[in-house]
Amino acid sequence: MQIVPVRSKLIPAAQYIRMSTEHQRYSLDNQRAAIAVYAAERGFEIVATYEDSGKSGLTLRGRNALKRLLGDVLGKPQFRAILVLDVGRWGRFQDTDQSAHYEYMCREAGVQVRYCNEQFENDGGPVASILKHMKRVMAAEYSRELSVKVSRAQRQQARLGFKQGGSAPLGLRRQVVDRAGKARMILAPGERKALVCDKVVYVRGPAGEVATVRRIFRMMAEKRMRLGEIADYLNVRRVAHLSGRPWSHNSVRHVLTNQLYIGQYVFGRRYNNLGDRVPSSPSDVVQVEMLEPIVPVELFEAASRRLGATTRVYYSDEQLSEGLSRLLEESGFLSSHAIRACSYLPAPEVIARRYGGLEAAFNSVGFQMPSRRKADAMGRVYTDEDLLGILRRIHFERGFLSGAAIDEDTLAPGRRLYVRRFGSLIEAFGLAGFETTPRAQWDAAALRRRASQDGETRSRRATKHLTKSGMPLSDLELVAFLRRLLAAHGYLSKKLIDSVPSMPSSNYIARRLGGLRAAYAAAGYVSSQSAIMVDAHQRVGRQA
Repeated sequence: MQIVPVRSKLIPAAQYIRMSTEHQRYSLDNQRAAIAVYAAERGFEIVATYEDSGKSGLTLRGRNALKRLLGDVLGKPQFRAILVLDVGRWGRFQDTDQSAHYEYMCREAGVQVRYCNEQFENDGGPVASILKHMKRVMAAEYSRELSVKVSRAQRQQARLGFKQGGSAPLGLRRQVVDRAGKARMILAPGERKALVCDKVVYVRGPAGEVATVRRIFRMMAEKRMRLGEIADYLNVRRVAHLSGRPWSHNSVRHVLTNQLYIGQYVFGRRYNNLGDRVPSSPSDVVQVEMLEPIVPVELFEAASRRLGATTRVYYSDEQLSEGLSRLLEESGFLSSHAIRACSYLPAPEVIARRYGGLEAAFNSVGFQMPSRRKADAMGRVYTDEDLLGILRRIHFERGFLSGAAIDEDTLAPGRRLYVRRFGSLIEAFGLAGFETTPRAQWDAAALRRRASQDGETRSRRATKHLTKSGMPLSDLELVAFLRRLLAAHGYLSKKLIDSVPSMPSSNYIARRLGGLRAAYAAAGYVSSQSAIMVDAHQRVGRQA
């Protein structure tokens, strides 16, 4: 972009010029001249130039100058108008609303778009609007018709055995021939033919490159090497690639799949009309004999079979849709397990990546995935609070929580639902109000072991660690229990604590309060170890 100082009393304007090819009637210089005449007559001064050279007007893609122009307009433009040669130079968008949209963006920012070579003033009036829309439609239709004509002409030239664009592969060269088919010259990489009437064909290249091509096919078909092994072999021996880059999986694959090496020129597998790449029908693909084969057909076919056996299969969207529809018709449902067991579909992870999820893939073929939100016996979907309440109930009944305890409970939905809803069982236990520290997990494991050994009696005894609300007893509640016991008997001991069926065991109190002596001290029963033992022997003697 070029910017020049603004002179007074002239309206500052930017000019946008575009040219698709070097052979167009309105070259960049011709556009500048026509815009300069218009600017001088209307009182504009060109202060900025935006130039897209060799860019198609079908889309905004690749038109960096137009993108910068629109960005400057939406910012703080140094001009008040944009001068364009005609509607077609602004763009030949197939959606005419796209062209109008970009012009509207400029007008909303206070910058008018002026078409210098059109027979109407772009003043926003009804006549100008109608003519401008017609011009946009005509520009889009011109591009569409030209694209069809060029595509038809290229296929006709390919049927006659003439090359249509692209560089020569390894082992081949491009040769120019005249109208009579007489050879003229070999084109080096980057060179182009000088005369429009001349044609280009493929011919055999240097002997060293031909030998390399044959070696690649033999390594694949006879030595049964993989693509990466062939690429490493060539790179270690410094075999040059035409691009100058090291050999890779893709470059080796390109050699092994190129039918030019068996003399066949294939053209038109895709239509590239109007900027969109669309697969061609088999009848539109051109395949002709152009030169003598470099590789025997048998060797080429053997390498192709070997390549197919060692290469991942690519499934198109149509193939995936047809496969899912077929599986739905055969089995009556769709699931990841059904897809994994299906022989004509890829892994469910591939389908999920392509569609953005298995649910979207199933919906595309008319199958509604069943809801994973489980319901209770009344058909009501479990809420988070419902699930946490079930955990509290299980803990109150069993004295511990675990995945097995949840699965064994006939009224619980199962551990998987907790994992899906809360992320993990530990997280769910914590939200339900139960400790999830390593100490608490160890205690829960011990309770489970004792429950499995002693059955229902031990499971019921575990509930002594809980309050009536199902919450674990606090340290203060344990100390209060010891004080009541001390007041009733005048002493504390392990046997005395264990004799109370409604309270936790002495081992549990010792773990919670840091030992029985610490628990006794907290309850007000302070004595030395020897004194405690003397009192114990005296009680045993009295009982005897």
